[in-house]
Amino acid sequence: MLRFLAITLFCFLAPFMVYAGWRQLAPGLTLNRTDWSYTVLSRLAGIGIVITLIAVLGLVHFSGGEVGTTYHPAEFRDGKLVPGGFN
Repeated sequence: MLRFLAITLFCFLAPFMVYAGWRQLAPGLTLNRTDWSYTVLSRLAGIGIVITLIAVLGLVHFSGGEVGTTYHPAEFRDGKLVPGGFN
């Protein structure tokens, strides 16, 4: 679950980081408060949402077990942790 949260958070924040990096590294441009106008923030948020949705759909589609299998969670047997998996 933590991996899923980290991936979605990174995907949403990626456009903001790319924009800030571009504004900081572009010759002749400096990062000002006016560069973060409502229009720019809303466009970056929209792009971030689209990237996040694509990432979530990809994670859901390509992760997990095969069709028809059942997930069995990890459990303790005879004092040892037996990892979960799809059977």
